[in-house]
Amino acid sequence: MDVLRNMVEAVKPGGLVLDLQVIRPNPAVKADGRVLCEVDGSPLFRTADPAVAAVDAMVASGALIDEALDDHQILTHFRDGNELVDDFVGRLRKLPASELDALRSLDQPCVMVEVCRLRRLSIPAAASR
Repeated sequence: MDVLRNMVEAVKPGGLVLDLQVIRPNPAVKADGRVLCEVDGSPLFRTADPAVAAVDAMVASGALIDEALDDHQILTHFRDGNELVDDFVGRLRKLPASELDALRSLDQPCVMVEVCRLRRLSIPAAASR
């Protein structure tokens, strides 16, 4: 919350703040239009959910004005299953262990699809700081 408060205080009254949020559902891995598996997004949501709540609280308090939002898909393309699995090494989010062998054997392009929300927020012009 301190980071958010510091960011808001750094923006002049009437200025804009863009907030990119990772939202549910969990990302899905697809190939040929079919879902191969779901990525466990819970490690990321543990930190993302409180961040969303903090922004929502600042909107509710009037410290930020919610001007617009856009929910959209982020697509991360992989040459094959090996590249996908290798990309997850050392990450908080994990592919299902039960699917790793099948994913590694995938010899065609695949894509990870995740939903994100972009919010355009502004600082009230008459903001009291």
